[in-house]
Amino acid sequence: MTNKNTKNKIEQKDEVQNNRRQFISKFGKLAAVTPIAVTTLMSTYSSKAMASGEGTDDGFDVI
Repeated sequence: MTNKNTKNKIEQKDEVQNNRRQFISKFGKLAAVTPIAVTTLMSTYSSKAMASGEGTDDGFDVI
């Protein structure tokens, strides 16, 4: 019975490791590209409205 339990635990660990490997291989590239894309999209230099500094007075003062 102990030998059977040990085999089951080893098989479960192998399955978990395989699932992790599949996930990383599938989404690893996305994780490398996403921060660059978000930074580019949020950059004030790429937005003409934010970079110009012109706009309506909304009542909030920038300190």
